[in-house]
Amino acid sequence: MTNTGALLFDGASRKRALIWLSQTYPGHSAYPLLYNTPYEAIGDVGPVVLNADEGSALHTDWLRGTPDLQHAVWLKTQISHNDLYACLRRRLRVLSPSGSEFWLRLADGRPMLRAWQAQIRWPDGFWYGVSEVWLHDGDEPFSAWKNETAEYDCTRATQAIQAQIVFDWSLLAALAKQDTARQGARL
Repeated sequence: MTNTGALLFDGASRKRALIWLSQTYPGHSAYPLLYNTPYEAIGDVGPVVLNADEGSALHTDWLRGTPDLQHAVWLKTQISHNDLYACLRRRLRVLSPSGSEFWLRLADGRPMLRAWQAQIRWPDGFWYGVSEVWLHDGDEPFSAWKNETAEYDCTRATQAIQAQIVFDWSLLAALAKQDTARQGARL
């Protein structure tokens, strides 16, 4: 079994992110999750998923904590990159218990680190196709969540980006907590 993976990169973290990614990591295809949607105009700053198998240049630089990559999220997966791309698109919008919709910035590891620190569980089936979610804690990467049921998908396949998953208030609060060094809260 191969150790395949993908890196989620927050395009808003670097000016001209797609150009930089394609020039710096030409062997790693970049797929903005908002392309071919009504939100395509902001696709360059939306989450970008890149193939980044273990041992690849991109994965190695992420492991080293390269400054431009240290807030990215690495996903260990056994599904194809196309399937993972489609799966992640279905998770960009989530619901609160009261039915409010939120955009989820999956590619920024800082809110996810806060959720891990608070020991918050993700909804069952959220991490479909992903066996492990890896984050940086400032020093080194670590496996934040292991998914024992990676074959379970709590969403239905659709081309539209629509909220299908309900997050409990504790997960929403951990993801939205404001960083003192940044303006505003982002999920």
